[in-house]
Formats: sequence, C-alpha cells, structure tokens
Amino acid sequence: MHCVHSADLAAMLAHYGPGLLYDRNLLPAEAMTGYWTASRHRFDLWHHAIGRYRRIEKTAPAALLRQWWQEHVPMLEEVLVSETLTRVYAALGAGLDRQCEQSELKPVLHSVHVTHIEVRNRVLQLMVYGRGSSIDQAVRLNRLRTEVERWTDVLLGAMAAVFPEPLEYAFNQRRAAAHGKDVRSLPIGAARDTANWLAAATLRSVLERRTSPHPALPDANRQVARAVMLCLRPDLFDSVGLMKSLWLKRMQAGVEQADRVLEEMTAPELNSGSILGGYEAVRSSDTLRRLL
Repeated sequence: MHCVHSADLAAMLAHYGPGLLYDRNLLPAEAMTGYWTASRHRFDLWHHAIGRYRRIEKTAPAALLRQWWQEHVPMLEEVLVSETLTRVYAALGAGLDRQCEQSELKPVLHSVHVTHIEVRNRVLQLMVYGRGSSIDQAVRLNRLRTEVERWTDVLLGAMAAVFPEPLEYAFNQRRAAAHGKDVRSLPIGAARDTANWLAAATLRSVLERRTSPHPALPDANRQVARAVMLCLRPDLFDSVGLMKSLWLKRMQAGVEQADRVLEEMTAPELNSGSILGGYEAVRSSDTLRRLL
C-alpha cells in the first residue's frame, strides 16, 4: 500500500468523521488495539532504518551514505505523508471522547500521534543535517513536507467547522481555523460535499507528483489502514456502498423523529390534547425546522 492511499483515507475520515460524532458511539476496542499495534510496528521499522543511517554515518564511507539515501527516500516520504492520517484520526478520537463523555480513545490515538511526531523530527534532522543526500533529494522532501502540512491543515480545518478538537492537531492552527471558517460559510449539503471531494482529489494529485512511485513499507502501511477502517461500521454506509454524510444523518434522524411523533399522534387512544402536544413537539424540533 502506498502512503498516498493513507492520505486518501485521511481525507475520507475528515469528510465523514463528523457523522461518527453524531451517532455518539465510541470506536470498537479491537480497532484501537489493532491501530496501536500496527502503528508501533511501523514505528519500529522506521526507527531501525534511521538507526542504521546513524551507524553508517559514524563508521562507513560516504558511498554507503549515498546508497542509504537512495534506498530510503521512499520511507522518509512515508513518514511525512502518513502523518496526515495520524493527526486526522487523533482529532476524530478526541471529538468522540468529548461527545460520549469518555476518555478511552484520545489517550491511545494521542500517544500514536506523539510518537509519529518524534519520528518526523528525526526525519527533519536528516533533511537538514544528514550527510550523503543530494540537493535534489533534500529539496523534494522539503517541498513534500510543506504540501503535507498545508493539506493536513485543510482537512483538519474542514473537521473544525463541525467540532473544535481538530485545531489541536493542526500544524498551523490559524491556517486551519481560517479554512474552517471558509467551510462554515458554505451551505450544508452538496456544496460542502463537493468542496471536500475536490480537496481530496487535489491532495491526491499533489502527493502523487511529490512522492516516489514505489512504497517502502507497503505491508506496514496496509496494516495501519486496516486498523483505521475498523472504525467504519456497516450502518455508516448507504445502500450503494457510500458513507453517509453528516447532513444525510441529520436528515434521516429528523425523519425518524417525525415518524415516531406522528405514530403517537395517530394512535387511537390519544385524545385531542395529546395530539396538540405531539404537534407542538414536532414544531419545536430543531431538526425538523431545518427541513421544513
């Protein structure tokens, strides 16, 4: 699995994640366990590769350093690109904990987030102070870093338009907040969905141009992505296999609430006073007022 696909998954979570908050359901325990285990395994592989560079730097000739860079540039790209998914998932977990008044998801997801930052800092040190890399490699990695930071803030800003926790995980909170303000100015529904889809498509196009064609750790990336996808329950999808947006969930919840009230209104044992009370309950529903 290429790291660009993990960015695709991050964009999908950023778009549909608020729908998970609306359901007020915590993520399955096996999803958290699998995500932590898969992430730790990938961190170990990254640390091992960077540790090998440090050993070569101390004892080996410059030719081996250049060879290390040629072999491991895709891995360095993966560290940078996959952080988008780490931050988006951590933001979603923090929002779910607040919504459900629990403290079960954020400690796990935030721990993975902090460890990813540590690996990223080691990669940045290699980019600045490491020997053996060419100017072209350093420039490409730095441009990729800039794009990843900017687009991660775009995704988190779109989430922050619905709940505040994503700003905590942004690279630049002011930039993410500004994007969230732009998203809130769009009408809820097709306009926001289209903006999110265009952002995801642009993100993918940018990353494909900036990254190597072949992944460094495809199996490790796949395990992390599978663990993240365990949070997506079957009821989150519609009949054609597309995830339900927050707008659609709100509309369905409003319709279900209206059906329940109307059933009570039409029950034969209800008197005229209870019918009037049921009608007032329908009129007072915030969801229905938005639909009428």
